[in-house]
Amino acid sequence: MPFGYGLATALLFGSLWASHTLVAYPIVQEQGLLRDRAVGVAGGGTVMTDTLALSVLAVVAGSVESDARPAQLLLEVALGLVVLAFFCALILPRMTRWVFAGVGQHRGARFLFILVALTAAALVADRAGIEGIVGAFFAGLALNRLVPARSRLMEQIEFVGGVLLIPFFLLSTGMLIDPKEFTQRRVLAIAALSLAVVFVGKAAAAYISGRVLGLERPQVRLLFGLSLAQAAATLAAVTIGVEIGLFDTDLLNATLIVVLVTVLVSSIVTRSAARRIEPPPVQGERLAETIFVPTDVVDDPAVVRLAARLAMAKGGNVLVGAVAATRGPELAAARSRAESAEAAAAAAGAESHTAVRLDSSVADGLAAIVAEHEASLVVIGWRRAALAADIVLGGQSADLIALAEVPVLAVSAGESDFRRVVLALDHHDLDARQVVERDLAAAVAAIAAAAARGRVLVLAPEADAGREIGRLVDDDAEVVIDPRPRREALASILAADDLVLMPARLGASPFHRDAAAVASLPVGCSVGVPVRPRATAGFVHATATMVAGRAG
Repeated sequence: MPFGYGLATALLFGSLWASHTLVAYPIVQEQGLLRDRAVGVAGGGTVMTDTLALSVLAVVAGSVESDARPAQLLLEVALGLVVLAFFCALILPRMTRWVFAGVGQHRGARFLFILVALTAAALVADRAGIEGIVGAFFAGLALNRLVPARSRLMEQIEFVGGVLLIPFFLLSTGMLIDPKEFTQRRVLAIAALSLAVVFVGKAAAAYISGRVLGLERPQVRLLFGLSLAQAAATLAAVTIGVEIGLFDTDLLNATLIVVLVTVLVSSIVTRSAARRIEPPPVQGERLAETIFVPTDVVDDPAVVRLAARLAMAKGGNVLVGAVAATRGPELAAARSRAESAEAAAAAAGAESHTAVRLDSSVADGLAAIVAEHEASLVVIGWRRAALAADIVLGGQSADLIALAEVPVLAVSAGESDFRRVVLALDHHDLDARQVVERDLAAAVAAIAAAAARGRVLVLAPEADAGREIGRLVDDDAEVVIDPRPRREALASILAADDLVLMPARLGASPFHRDAAAVASLPVGCSVGVPVRPRATAGFVHATATMVAGRAG
């Protein structure tokens, strides 16, 4: 305002510096820090600040284009945001799942629908009296889990955006600039003041957040570096400000100077801080990035659907694999199994693809597929009555073959899709030697809880341990304390649409006695046992044997 601009211009210009763009995100990705708390805080802050900044844009732009009273304008914008949020949070995701299930893995159809969805959200926002960019942003939030980051569809979106849309946007922005004005004192003064606001504001926010959350000093620096860059939302808002007549070329040029400086400093600070932080251990979210389902073990559509729901819960994708020893009918049968499983995953709305391999050994072929496609979790089906009960119960030794260096989830799938997750523990699982198995089961339960929309129950024999593990799975997890044997406790609370998860037993088959007993209950629920990599566990199907890992 001291530079002679009005209140509306000052409000919109100030809101530019609240938002930020994760320009340095690829740096933390390279360093393996995507699961670090500071990165999570920066990501959540991006959503909040961009949403609030774009809301200011909606209010200011509406005040310029409308003669309504301030109270009436705020009410109209608030109602518009409610309508937009309802459309993007409820209608758009359901419509997307329905379309994806209908078109299968057809990349062109999926990509076209994404464009239609973004346009529809922008039109809804426009009809509600809000800038279309706000609608597109809300649509992106709603669809991010339905478009896995490592999927071919995301590659198409990034390619079209990076090669076509972003250059056009930057070109249209550049057409508004007069390079001669970059050296004017007024422009430099506004840019210097704005840079001071950005640096002080982001540093203070990072410091306060770090103190509240107990972050280490390198994590605070990382949070500052990630939240410093001004790019996407800032450029979009300033462009709209020029279009509606609130911003002149001086403000536009000053904004571009701030964008250039903050992007450069953000990259330098983020890389420096990232080098001083140790990558965190693999968390549950990583398990859902690429879920591998080998149809050679148990070819069950229910298992594929369960894997698809786990992948969709965290924005991952499903890889369906099959191995044939020879060409001809055996290879054709393997392809048929893989295509049927892929269709089952597509029917659930998940992003999926197949990998069929020729190999004389089923286990070696599947292990190669896991390694080549960087799968992070293997989901294997287990039939209830068709397999040898003595192996399930540990009465007969089985050949052990090293399958993959990733966790394995052995599942006995019920007839109904799960709607609630039950993490069942007993006294043996609370032993210190079982900490890896217990934490892995909790990580898988957290993914499943996201798929079940937070409906999760933790069954434990001790109160303190149950509450602690419940917090690992979900903040709103229901904790039930029952000192009875696990099978008895589960029999009294299970329903047909439950997914029961229980930790594996070191040195035993994945489906230990309790798991097999729960799977045989007449309720018919699904039962899963996560097994860590390099664990001793045998899988037998017909004459083929495969293993989750080699004994460590």
